[in-house]
Amino acid sequence: MITEKNKNEIRELFILKKYNEVLVTCEKLIKEESEDPLLYNFAGVSCQALKNFETSILFFKQAIKIEPKNISYLNNLANSFVTLRKYKDAEEIYEKALSINNKNTIILNNYASFQKRVSNFLKAIELYEKLIAIESKPNILQELADCYQIVGNFEKSEKILTKNIKNNPEFIKSHYTKSISTDYSKNDDHLIEMLNLVKTTNMSKQDKILINYALGKAYEDKKDYKSAFMFFEKANKFQSEMSNFSMEITKKLFEDVKEFFDQNKISKIKKKFNNSKIVFICGLPRSGTTLVNQILTSHSKVESVGEISLIRKFIEESFYENNTISFDKINYELSLNTNKFNDFFFNNINYFLRNKDTKYIIDKTPTNFLWIGFLKIFFPNCFIVYCKRNYKDNFLSLFKNNLLHTQNSGWACNPEYLLKYIKITDNLIQFWKSLNKKLFYELSYENLIQDSENEIKSLLNYCELDWEENCLNFHNNRKTDITTLSVHQARQPIYKSSLNSYDNYINYLNKYFDKL
Repeated sequence: MITEKNKNEIRELFILKKYNEVLVTCEKLIKEESEDPLLYNFAGVSCQALKNFETSILFFKQAIKIEPKNISYLNNLANSFVTLRKYKDAEEIYEKALSINNKNTIILNNYASFQKRVSNFLKAIELYEKLIAIESKPNILQELADCYQIVGNFEKSEKILTKNIKNNPEFIKSHYTKSISTDYSKNDDHLIEMLNLVKTTNMSKQDKILINYALGKAYEDKKDYKSAFMFFEKANKFQSEMSNFSMEITKKLFEDVKEFFDQNKISKIKKKFNNSKIVFICGLPRSGTTLVNQILTSHSKVESVGEISLIRKFIEESFYENNTISFDKINYELSLNTNKFNDFFFNNINYFLRNKDTKYIIDKTPTNFLWIGFLKIFFPNCFIVYCKRNYKDNFLSLFKNNLLHTQNSGWACNPEYLLKYIKITDNLIQFWKSLNKKLFYELSYENLIQDSENEIKSLLNYCELDWEENCLNFHNNRKTDITTLSVHQARQPIYKSSLNSYDNYINYLNKYFDKL
């Protein structure tokens, strides 16, 4: 067996983040000692830190072979499976760990987080409920409230948030979440409570972001747009300070995508593909993508996998070099008889589908508009719906909502970047249209709001779907879990108050509006 001195040396190296040295030391000792599971576990977690997850799995399996009931080893193995998107394997390991100890809080928490990741929110709720029966921590109560909100149980979510705020008044995220569903035009109590917190609490920058977005929303409800703008501006300022977004890198990526398709004609490239019908709903965030998703999933033949970002993940893993696309890598993939992109997508979405026999699958990742050319090459039978909203309203909605951690939209919290991003997006869309006006279906948010039935019929017709009355009554749809900031709006009937809402902020944002 390894000595305490060996163990301490390995722990010290690990704490110092000298993962390669940990790995070398463990492998050397394994050859000498062979049967100590701790060595295999240290080697495994070092491989995780070095992003060598496949090898980490081999080490964890060896540790578990020696000590099959060690919860820590099982948890580490499940984490590697999750990272590699081997979801079935991960679930089996989590279940095995719970069969050994069904009250282990680390496993319950990680397994619940895993279920959220794969959009199984009802299972996540079940696990979080078990967890809070053991330890009722504020962050766990918040996760549970979020899950209830996502599945549309707003009453239950509200009760949990109220309890969490009462017991943990300085847990700011619960105040923020509560603000989303609170109508402050009717009651000032929570607004006053948040204002007192700002005066008395030493908040982290992340908490300052959340409380300022919440206060902005509260004052907007009260139609005090001057105060609302002040708090939204503060939230954006703090958010910008935390963002590592680069407009130069983003602009180059957009230009490189256009250059590639200037050189390569979409219609001349033929790839094999899965016969399943896929609908990509895209557009700027806050442009109506969640509403369109809710409408289409009200149809009996349609299911959505939400915003899973698989298109971006494949492109980054397979086509990227130095923060942009590599023409050589793309051309190599195009030269093959296979269609790895298509296979990757359909292999990964299977775990997200509730009905494996569904006829139509929706991916509603908004930023897929960047990849429209690739979608038409690798998914030639797909439908692409591009949602477009009045840019001034879209600008405002992005400015006053917290998107940095939900959609990785670092450009949205800096008004100058936001203006530039909208412009390069519009330029890219015009480019796609110049190649072929039939590449995608452009849906006007304003037309959808003002002439709902005809616009929905036109949308269904484009997607080759028969008319179903449920699509008009989409607000009754509980088929789809809503994970975006539109969680409340998309479960309501069509309302027109969102049109021309930018008018309320002309005095504060007009220098940007004038450029849109």
